[in-house]
Amino acid sequence: MNFRMGLILAGSLVFVGGCAASSGGGTAAAPALPSAGGETLAQGERPREDDMTRSAEDHLEQGDAAATPDEAAQHYQLAARDAQAAVDADPTNPLAHRLLAMAHIGTGDLIAADAAMDRAEELRPIYELETEGIREQAWISQYQKATPFVESGDYAGAIELFEQADAIYEERPEVKIYLGQLYVQEEQYDEGIEVLREATAIINSDRIEMMDSATAAGWREQEAQVPIFIAQALMQTQRYDEASTVLEELLAEDPGNMGYLRQLAALYVEMGQPEEAQGIYDRMTQAGDLSSDEWYAIGVGYYQMDDNAGAIEAFRTAAELSVNNRDALEMWSRSVVEEYPAGGGEDAVQPPAGVLEGAQEAAERWLELDPANRFAHLILAQTANRLGNEDRARDLVAAVEALEVVVSNISMQRYPDGGGMVVGTLTNGSMEAGSNVTMNFQFYDASGSVIGSEQAMVVMPAVEGTQTFQVEFVSSQMVEGYGYTIGGM
Repeated sequence: MNFRMGLILAGSLVFVGGCAASSGGGTAAAPALPSAGGETLAQGERPREDDMTRSAEDHLEQGDAAATPDEAAQHYQLAARDAQAAVDADPTNPLAHRLLAMAHIGTGDLIAADAAMDRAEELRPIYELETEGIREQAWISQYQKATPFVESGDYAGAIELFEQADAIYEERPEVKIYLGQLYVQEEQYDEGIEVLREATAIINSDRIEMMDSATAAGWREQEAQVPIFIAQALMQTQRYDEASTVLEELLAEDPGNMGYLRQLAALYVEMGQPEEAQGIYDRMTQAGDLSSDEWYAIGVGYYQMDDNAGAIEAFRTAAELSVNNRDALEMWSRSVVEEYPAGGGEDAVQPPAGVLEGAQEAAERWLELDPANRFAHLILAQTANRLGNEDRARDLVAAVEALEVVVSNISMQRYPDGGGMVVGTLTNGSMEAGSNVTMNFQFYDASGSVIGSEQAMVVMPAVEGTQTFQVEFVSSQMVEGYGYTIGGM
């Protein structure tokens, strides 16, 4: 499953924690003080300096002032060594733990930094007045490091960095929202649900009152999109009752939202509740002005419910609204074949006038866009034969046998902000292993005009072997259709 992130990384982040004060120890006792959250913080253990803590502090300062990343890393590693020695010598010294946390931040190990900072705060609660800001600064730095990984599609790398950020500071929702989406993307559904719910809890807590108005508004905007990700993850884990509750609550607030309606209808299909799904589809069609993509989603629902007649009409409409919607053309053709199979006998339901002609048109258009698809040839051959065009059927069957490569399992995911990704499988029919095949993809608007193109180069495996391919089309325009030609053979 691939997707383009639906939320936008913030351009700037604002500190709300305390200042990142120096790490020096003190000896004088002082009264307990209130924290940023209003609770009273105890002084706790007195921080104690020794040769090891002083050496760790020196290395931290040198790391901060280093001229190169390599030089800084060496000093932070030495600081971690000396701070750990101070911890080993005196485990109750909060200063040693705090210095160890700062050294781990310097080396980029924020999970270890969080553990050390937790211990420092446990021994000396008043440290939280300073460590709040230290934690948030580390969180922001890690957030910014993760941004290029998200934008380049390296989701595994982004997850690792976001997990580190979330470990060191859990008082803001931005990282949690991205991390939750990425978990869902990588099929870690339970983790995604948990962290997305944590983000929602922060946004709906008193924490939002501490933020400036722009940040608070940004949190609210992001929160509006979180439930749909939670619902999708709940559906994937077959927690259908929970998912339906989430979607029904969303629809209560926004009854005409097509995205929510589509998700709820798909959920009812999965739950085996066709009447409820039909009710949602009726709501969608009564609203009018549905897009090709929305009609296609309705067709998929009917097809999964074995309502091929409903699927035929929905896919046909989708293909009318977008003339090069390859996926709709395929499913229109398939739905006709399944509803009105050839050789069904005298008792078989005969297709109404024009249905087979429509299926033939759909298959012809499908084959033009997907010329190496075996099923496109065969369905068109079968339909042509039923319409009395035996020569055309014979030629199509011969064309299948002559295919040097075969494309299958091809589909496109359209990005909500434009562009999309095509994935599929290429099977070697008769080419020499190691041969290069170039797939030239064209992408269309609803009228069939080309809006862009991309190429995918595939190295052929042994004969009858398969190789997956994918091609991403980056564009600000919405993609309504796609097709390809094959070269290099």
